[in-house]
Amino acid sequence: GSLEDGQGLPDELKAIFTKFCNTRINKFRHARVLLATPVIALFRVDRDWASQHLLPLFDWQVPQNEAGAAWQGFLWSPRLYRPLMEALKPAFLDTATHYEELGKYPEQYAVLLASAALDRGDTFTETELASATGSLPADGLHDTARALVSALESAGDQRANYWSNRVAPYLHDIWPHTRGRVSPEISESFARLCIEAQDKFPEALAQLQDWLQAVDYPGSLVARLHKADLCGKFPEEALEFLSRVVGEQTQRPPRDLKACLETIESASPELKADQRFKRLSNYLRQ
Repeated sequence: GSLEDGQGLPDELKAIFTKFCNTRINKFRHARVLLATPVIALFRVDRDWASQHLLPLFDWQVPQNEAGAAWQGFLWSPRLYRPLMEALKPAFLDTATHYEELGKYPEQYAVLLASAALDRGDTFTETELASATGSLPADGLHDTARALVSALESAGDQRANYWSNRVAPYLHDIWPHTRGRVSPEISESFARLCIEAQDKFPEALAQLQDWLQAVDYPGSLVARLHKADLCGKFPEEALEFLSRVVGEQTQRPPRDLKACLETIESASPELKADQRFKRLSNYLRQ
């Protein structure tokens, strides 16, 4: 049967689970991973037991380090349950420096950390979130940038608001500001963020432009820009965007580049004389 919040684990289960949690008994290692998966449920049913026996398994600082296994168990189907995050806070933030030890699930950690930072609440301070995010390895930052795109996309027609209230503050306060951390993957995700911001495209571009660089295959970005009708609404910013993400290194120009330039020109004819416009037109002609 299902257990209610706070009712406590039945004694016979508690005895078995307590034995499983004893890290000195090596043969129960797999059982510990299986207990880590429903940690939220166990924590809700019996907070005292979970805090005493289960949560210590998540601690990276203990000598018989099984934290990697526990976090993999949890990240198999993770949720951001605030009271648990409060209880696991140091270990959760610490996980950022153990990204490579998360088996198949590092990306789930990046998504969870980004979610905690986008919807700040009062579980974590800005400094804690910024420090954990900044200590992610390159892969972790790529996963985080992709998580930002997904979060903004899923805001649907509230995207402009979500950009202003969540993503812009996140990028300002939490995202690491060292330009040395830019990469083609991050650049592409941030270009997507600009487009997904819709009516906030100019603000997004202003905030992110230093992270944008020529991508190897700009076709899908150019197609998205065109489809979102941003070239007609914001011709000057659209031109700046294109001049940053479209380099000369691609063998053939993106299919929608011509349509974008035509829309920019008809929305703002004087841009035809702009150096950036000329460069992209020449590139199209070659």
